[in-house]
Amino acid sequence: MQASSQIRDMKELFIEQICMDCNCKPEDVRSTENVFTPLQILPGRRTFRDDDTILKIICINGKIICSAKEQILEPCKTLFQDGNGAWFSQFANLYQLEELVAKEGYTINYAHHFYLPFGTASVSEKEISEFVNSVTLKWYESTELEAFRGDLRYQYALSFLDRAPDMLAVTVERNGQVLGMCGVSKDSDTMWQIGIDVLPSARGQKIGPILTMLMKEEVLKRGKLPFYGTAESHVQSQAVAVKAGFVPAWYELQTGRKK
Repeated sequence: MQASSQIRDMKELFIEQICMDCNCKPEDVRSTENVFTPLQILPGRRTFRDDDTILKIICINGKIICSAKEQILEPCKTLFQDGNGAWFSQFANLYQLEELVAKEGYTINYAHHFYLPFGTASVSEKEISEFVNSVTLKWYESTELEAFRGDLRYQYALSFLDRAPDMLAVTVERNGQVLGMCGVSKDSDTMWQIGIDVLPSARGQKIGPILTMLMKEEVLKRGKLPFYGTAESHVQSQAVAVKAGFVPAWYELQTGRKK
């Protein structure tokens, strides 16, 4: 179990990261009032996605932090300043937002849930021990991951993005057959994002939560804050996060230029 002081330190790291991502202050993250800030590309920001955006919105503590370029900042305030941030992702709001950014040549290109490791895992230490003793785990450092480029079995565990380089991965095998892989990418200097792939034939054996737990602990040992992201509709992935001891922490929407 993580000590309360460690969790407190990780929460402060997270707040610092959101401030760099959204050009805001720690008190903005902690508050319950909607916040609107000019979009700036600050050093230290998470760079998993392209920086060619006109808008980033984070929902946290029942409010939104809206970081937008000058031409849409005031319109965003008009639309959402008095709204309940906890319900921001309702379609009526997203339709209005899409219409607004479309006028500038942009579109909403992702809206995801993100999780932090502040919960209690539902997989017991005994289950983990029995699992580890029944399989072969192979760990790979960043310099060894090129061999997996193009392998569609691991399209979520590994991203091969220059902006968010893959740092580490672990595969699980039984009787010489690969069952899955968990990887982690460096989305910022302090926060690494976990991805997981379990082969269809191996699902339902708690492989996803166990590999995610093992990766979470390894990332923490390396002094980084692990986090987990998934789509609103991907309930299976959300379940993996919760079973591995992650809790929902924030929702994030970002735009990209229309193609």
